[in-house]
Amino acid sequence: MNDKTEVKTMWSESLLEALYVALRKDKEDEVVKGVINDLRAKKYDDEYIINKVKKKVGPEAGGRIKALLTGKKVVTVKKDEVKPLSKADQARASAAKKRAKEGLVGKIKGIFGSS
Repeated sequence: MNDKTEVKTMWSESLLEALYVALRKDKEDEVVKGVINDLRAKKYDDEYIINKVKKKVGPEAGGRIKALLTGKKVVTVKKDEVKPLSKADQARASAAKKRAKEGLVGKIKGIFGSS
């Protein structure tokens, strides 16, 4: 199918928003790839996804998406020093990873950090 030039459904828009949030929160590659796979299943072209991410999140995120779409390993360099996670944050991250494996709804909840 041709690349989509505009979002046709609310569900598709939700998938794109989930991708933007995952990138802004610097989620693990597996979480981002899961959302990308769902967008591909909706017949979204890779270039369309890359362009939307560049516009909404920024060029660095666009580069990360392009690397993930082509199967290259992504190496991110942080400008700020990374602080160790607290035990509560570690527990939340672990729970989010488990929920991400439950399916699309679990992935979205893991990305947005549901209570």
